[in-house]
Amino acid sequence: MRRISAKTVLPRHGMVRQPAFQEQTAARRVRHRKREALVRLTAMAALCVALLGGFRLYGRICRHFDVHLSVQAVLQDPELPNGCEATSLATLLQYKGFAANKLDLAYAYIPREDFTESSDGRLGPSPEHAYAGDPATGRGFYCFAAPLAQGANRYLQEQGSSLQAVDITGVTVEGLKQYLHAGEPVAVWVTLDLSAPRTGSFSWTLRETGEEYIPYVNLHCVVLTGWGRGVCEIMDPLRGCRTVDQQAFIDCFVQMGSRALVIH
Repeated sequence: MRRISAKTVLPRHGMVRQPAFQEQTAARRVRHRKREALVRLTAMAALCVALLGGFRLYGRICRHFDVHLSVQAVLQDPELPNGCEATSLATLLQYKGFAANKLDLAYAYIPREDFTESSDGRLGPSPEHAYAGDPATGRGFYCFAAPLAQGANRYLQEQGSSLQAVDITGVTVEGLKQYLHAGEPVAVWVTLDLSAPRTGSFSWTLRETGEEYIPYVNLHCVVLTGWGRGVCEIMDPLRGCRTVDQQAFIDCFVQMGSRALVIH
């Protein structure tokens, strides 16, 4: 009788195990593909939920506001801690399609005057004529609508645009709403927290008249972008786009002299 050696048997065992190994490898690949598919499906489901939530939020905003303009937020910090006017103007110009830069506007277009010291004391400009101080420092204050319009129109002329910035100080609340309904966001002067305007101990002598000027310490320029039931939407250069109480906004706007500017 012929003996079967171990060397003859081993290959047969190897041939038997090989299909089992291939089956295990194939099974692992199938499980891996299933896990990948599950991950993709989970990601797609999360995206759909996010999109649905966004659509619902947009729908609520649209229902909440009588008028809502899609204005991109432009923030003044960190470059211009006291440059809310230049930042609000950049917001208006960007809404009109211009690549306006807040720093260029602050230093190359908006009339600006530094403080000087003399025997007569500290001299500075009227905010009705120029920005007082340096908006990049703690010695920067503000300007009102007229110099902001002047700077905006210089910019628009250089761009070859027929648009104009208009100082509409004295505009009524109904007038503000009409501008919004016409698709025009409005730069307005209020206070940081919509509280009553406050002044401090700092002052300077106006170069134009020799009168003492005591500035507001909580003045803020923002862009009005929406109007709804009991609320307004603003683009706040410090905090971005946000909703505020409508009556508080109106009261503050009127207390600050109903100062406003539009570009149209």
